[in-house]
Amino acid sequence: MSKKTIPSTNAKVRFFLVYLQKISKLMKKFFVGCIAFFALFSARAQDIPNMTKDYDLAGYPSSVRYMKFESDSTLKSQRTSFIDDFQLNFNNIRQLTERVNFIDGKKDRYINYVYDNNKQLVKKTLMEANNKVVAVTTYEYNYLGRLAKAVEIEYPQSRGGANTTMRTEEFFYNAKGLLSKYTVDSQNERENKVVEYFYGPQDSLIHTISTFSFTKNVDKVTFKRDYKHDVIEKIYVRNDKQTRRETFERNDKGLVVKKEVFNAKDKKLLTYSYEYDVHNYMTSEIAVNDRGVKTIEYYYQYEKDKFFNWTKRITFDSWTEKYTEIRKIEYWDKEYWYEDLKDADTKRVIREN
Repeated sequence: MSKKTIPSTNAKVRFFLVYLQKISKLMKKFFVGCIAFFALFSARAQDIPNMTKDYDLAGYPSSVRYMKFESDSTLKSQRTSFIDDFQLNFNNIRQLTERVNFIDGKKDRYINYVYDNNKQLVKKTLMEANNKVVAVTTYEYNYLGRLAKAVEIEYPQSRGGANTTMRTEEFFYNAKGLLSKYTVDSQNERENKVVEYFYGPQDSLIHTISTFSFTKNVDKVTFKRDYKHDVIEKIYVRNDKQTRRETFERNDKGLVVKKEVFNAKDKKLLTYSYEYDVHNYMTSEIAVNDRGVKTIEYYYQYEKDKFFNWTKRITFDSWTEKYTEIRKIEYWDKEYWYEDLKDADTKRVIREN
């Protein structure tokens, strides 16, 4: 790959500041999503993680080989056991085209992603290492380009069986184009559900109601927001009884720095605190119970490349090295500083006069 063009000194400073703002926004979405994943997933059910930003990647990566293993305290450079090992391949407009899983360094199952002329994901195919089809998921969109249906079909004909529709997801929208209902019809009856979405001022999501057909449970999650419309409180209710409450405090970048968890009787169980580095990567995660005892104490150490994507992350449990994660990232040969840094209003590329 050829060397990227480097702006002049004055322009470089300006570009760097704008770049940090973009990274801040990207990382805000990533970490807030991680911290509140389960509750927010249903609110973003129509999203499909098929772009580089969904994997916390800046720039134009062409491939990312990810490996996670337990750290050996005596031989830190030697991996002892893989927890996860896969490779992501992207096209030059940041869309995921393939995910390949590895076991003991050998290619295992993999997934291919296909897009239409509107750059929308239309098919996802899960394959065996021997190239036999395991399952195919197709995606349909409405006239506004929003996801309307996802259908997963298993293909066991390679094992002598008939093709079977395993799961159908449907998405419905209100007059403003906001997701109003999400349904799952699955062969696994425990997955069948209907989720309804309700909005308040500025079209902010204020609560969801999930009805599960197998258990007959009805779950409600209520979101309280601040003046920036960031979530500052979530209340979980099952069958009209509160099961959990969480409150959040954020820094000036919108990143969660404190989370308190309360039980069904509204007694505080845990208080989480989070710290981040200059690129908004989490550097510490500590949870303290109601007696002031630390129940979780994680610290994170990073190595990064020139785009500030982390290439190595070490997780410490208290002060003991626990996990090591490696990301080997290759990039497309694109003028990243110019291609990415566009004026938010005019959409024009920022260039030096």
